[in-house]
Amino acid sequence: MKISVKIIFLIFIAVSLFMPAWLFSEGDNFNVAGLQYRIDFEDYSSREDFFRKIDNSVGEICSDHKIDLIIFPEYIGVFYQLIKYNDIIRVNESFQSALISVLAANPQFAGMADVFLAGTDDLKSYIDGWSEISRKYGVSIIAGSCFASDSEGGLRNRSFVFNEDGRQIYYQDKVYLTDFEKEIIGLSPARLEDASFFRISGKNIVMTICRDAYARDWEEKNSGAFLWVDIKANGEVFNSGQRQSFLRALPSRLFYSDVNYGITVCAVGRYLDLFWEGESSAIRKDGSGLYLAAAAASSNDSDTVFFSIPLR
Repeated sequence: MKISVKIIFLIFIAVSLFMPAWLFSEGDNFNVAGLQYRIDFEDYSSREDFFRKIDNSVGEICSDHKIDLIIFPEYIGVFYQLIKYNDIIRVNESFQSALISVLAANPQFAGMADVFLAGTDDLKSYIDGWSEISRKYGVSIIAGSCFASDSEGGLRNRSFVFNEDGRQIYYQDKVYLTDFEKEIIGLSPARLEDASFFRISGKNIVMTICRDAYARDWEEKNSGAFLWVDIKANGEVFNSGQRQSFLRALPSRLFYSDVNYGITVCAVGRYLDLFWEGESSAIRKDGSGLYLAAAAASSNDSDTVFFSIPLR
């Protein structure tokens, strides 16, 4: 049965208008916090500045709630990997001109992918920082995404997952890349079959990374999951057209799949001329349609979406 996005939109919104948002209730539930993270160039002044902000965010969430999983959005690690080039980057007005300046100052790099492939120490310190924070607060974390090398000499858009002991338990690479990722950065696409489930508090969790969520082949791939997480960095003004576009991502995937719970977590903010907007939201499904359980108050500012899922 084929159902249009417009019908999904009507089910999603109309039902939500007559049903109260699912209040956050710790109890015997699986509790999720999706951090709509605001990217700011100044937060990448140093490793310490970046992880101080992350630590403050995680600490604030964990001080007020019992949380099983905290989710950060796509791309927040990419600019961490460029901290060593800040003196070059900060004098540019556009991200693309900044990349050109970095390459001009480093003729050993044939392209932008080489900048990230050479930064193994930066990637290690990124992973170590997240490990320290997840262990410090005893909470599992999806650590946004960064760029990491694969086993074939390529570069991937990768998200790492850490458990409450600070151990990296899973990573997943983006399958369906944007033109920016392919043509400007030189990323390589991952294979759908390499994605899998990961377990948090005994529950099977699955993930898509932004554009991946628009592909229907994930519905069968993620069949049987308890929770579907989608992390995004949407580089367009979040207008009515983008709102419709978001409905073609995770809400559509849940509608057609057998997964009943999902959460979309978006990056917002700016880095030089790059900007991101989007509305993070948590949704649930039952026999009568999709329900909006929670949503960010803004599409261009930081916020936290809490999602409490009954264990039954």
